[in-house]
Amino acid sequence: MILEPFEVSQTARFLAGVSFDELWKIAGAGLGGRGQGGEEIRQELLDRHRDLAEFYGRAAAAGHAVVRVVWA
Repeated sequence: MILEPFEVSQTARFLAGVSFDELWKIAGAGLGGRGQGGEEIRQELLDRHRDLAEFYGRAAAAGHAVVRVVWA
């Protein structure tokens, strides 16, 4: 999937504005937020969230498109 520069900007704004803690409250339990290992999973996802926000912020500032690949 190719995100055009305007979509990269939208994504950057979303990631900059969304609260990771609120997302965690909604989805965290289903991702391992309960029980053993929950804090490690939370921290890993928080780190990824920050990395993505930084990446998309830089790409948006530069006016770049982004190629997004998801392996399922």
